[in-house]
Amino acid sequence: MITIAVVGLLILLVLGVPVCFAIGLSGLLAIMLGSDIPSLMAAHQAIRGMNSFSLMAGPLFILAGEIMGAANLSKRILDFCRACIAQVRGGMGIVSVLANMIFAGISGSGAATMSAVSTLTVPELKKEGYDSGFIASMIAGSGALAPIIPPSTNMIVYASLTGFSVGKLFLGGLVPGILIGICLMVMCYWYARKHNVDGGSGHFSFRAVGKAFVHSFFALITPVIILAGVVSGKFTATESGIVACIYALICGFFIYRTLKLSDLVGIFKRAASSSAMLMMIMGISSIYSYIFARENLAEHIKNFMLSISQNPAVVVFIIIVIMLIIGCFMETLAATAVILPIVYPIITSLGVDPLLFGVLFSISTVVGALTPPVGLYLFLSMNIAEAPFRKAISYTAPVVLIILAVMLLMWFFPPIVTLVPNLLMGA
Repeated sequence: MITIAVVGLLILLVLGVPVCFAIGLSGLLAIMLGSDIPSLMAAHQAIRGMNSFSLMAGPLFILAGEIMGAANLSKRILDFCRACIAQVRGGMGIVSVLANMIFAGISGSGAATMSAVSTLTVPELKKEGYDSGFIASMIAGSGALAPIIPPSTNMIVYASLTGFSVGKLFLGGLVPGILIGICLMVMCYWYARKHNVDGGSGHFSFRAVGKAFVHSFFALITPVIILAGVVSGKFTATESGIVACIYALICGFFIYRTLKLSDLVGIFKRAASSSAMLMMIMGISSIYSYIFARENLAEHIKNFMLSISQNPAVVVFIIIVIMLIIGCFMETLAATAVILPIVYPIITSLGVDPLLFGVLFSISTVVGALTPPVGLYLFLSMNIAEAPFRKAISYTAPVVLIILAVMLLMWFFPPIVTLVPNLLMGA
């Protein structure tokens, strides 16, 4: 079955079939041609893969992000960031990164974050003299923070596939996400200084900061509400998604009054489209999980890896490299759903901390979204910044190196990941 599934998948991908349908069709062919299992089992596994309470958090956070974006809360967040740091060299670039970081703490979706914030900052960045290729790379890197900073859709998927604590994963991604964000801000400062652009606008004023904070207060505390509820145990990640949606509606309709009832049609349409993609990938990928489990593939891969080395660090390194490569050719959530059920039992049997591995694994999937030929974040950012591929890819390479450097730092100094969740939620 495995041979038919893998060969079928590769052929369908080469033919240009969308990843989700390629996985489903190749899995169905494997069951039909490589076993005596009823073909109806494919449909059963697909439904089973979507039938997860923890996985419901993904669509809910996507909806919350769409509501916040439609309510123009991203502009209020941007105004606050501008009041704080727009005065320094490279200030507008730093503002863009910081605003993306804050909005990432609401939506959990890189594409939603980039669309909500970066479309507002690109005209100002170009006005300050930034090259379109650099803008595209910075937008892509900032958008990539959404699957790292909580609430992360990637981590929700990881938790639903492994049963690990979503709350701990959220907290585990907090410090690495902030570190990557700070590095991107330094990159903006370096670029502005080297090319003598964006010398900073205006003068810092505590009064202006206070005024911007008051105007954006309810938007700024949204990530705090989401994270505090999960960490305190008051509600699960899925329930926190519901709270985020309700809170976003209250902000849009009653506090800021920037939403109209007619806006809800577009909001739900966009959220449904993104959520359908997530749920389809998770459901269809479960067919592969079933095939791999039936063929005991995890045990074979475990024996193969242990024949290379029994050092947990080497095994984790191999897995991360595999994910980095696969992520270049396959949509990140699909790659996670296919590969994670195979490798997770291996790392737990070797005594690797599942929290550390979970954050490393989630971040590794982000790199694939920054690199061609799939490169969802890269190509979306190129479209937003109207940048040619050659320029964008040259500036994106340092962004990828920053993420890889933070991953290495996490492995050699695990408290970067484990300290906050263990402190707040127990070891």
